[in-house]
Amino acid sequence: LELLQTVDQSYPEHNDGILDSGSEALVCAFNKRGTMLAVGCNDGRIAVWEFMTRGIARMCTGHIHPITSLSWNRSGQKLLSSSTDWNVMMWDVASGDCSFTFRFPAPIMKAQFNPRNSKMLLVCAMKNAPLLVTLDD
Repeated sequence: LELLQTVDQSYPEHNDGILDSGSEALVCAFNKRGTMLAVGCNDGRIAVWEFMTRGIARMCTGHIHPITSLSWNRSGQKLLSSSTDWNVMMWDVASGDCSFTFRFPAPIMKAQFNPRNSKMLLVCAMKNAPLLVTLDD
């Protein structure tokens, strides 16, 4: 086999700054409007940044293992997090408080809000079939 075209690496020449959450960032997600950025860290903390001011608006603590996914609900008022600690947590972004904690039989690789219905969640646990979770009123 002959390589016909070389692949050049392209990197930014400069950056606009660094968002330091005090721990190694593993996952991140913007809210729908792009005004808030949630960053999941390897120590289980979640930093919610106001993107325009580049300041931390909230620190959400509850997980004890690395964060594996983050998902904003459509209104941007709730944040869903998953972790290898087998838990999925739903956070109230305004207060930084945990609204619900769901424990599953395995580490969670992904949890996501249904984009049209914030009462429906998709949860993917390691070595298990994906689960559709419907929240009660």
